[in-house]
Amino acid sequence: MTTVYLKDDNIRVKVPSGMSLREVAERTGASMEFGCRAGDCGVCNAIVEQGMKFLNPLTQKEETVFELFYKKNEKQRLMCQCSVEGEEGEIVISYIKLW
Repeated sequence: MTTVYLKDDNIRVKVPSGMSLREVAERTGASMEFGCRAGDCGVCNAIVEQGMKFLNPLTQKEETVFELFYKKNEKQRLMCQCSVEGEEGEIVISYIKLW
């Protein structure tokens, strides 16, 4: 299993491949805000400080949101669009607060 560390909440949990970071946040009671939960609003914007290689590739929805609302940053992802890929590793996430 892959370890996901939600740095802002000091939550560390092991998750199976295929689980989304949104599911991880919701199941652990993390403070990450979610809006549409579909990749359209950009509210769940986060920084992947470590372990990008253990996540699915950037989705078209993410590319569109980042192009419209944010400066390009190779470490940014939308938590609702990220799924864990791989069986062993560590992903470290910090949140970007919009307000």
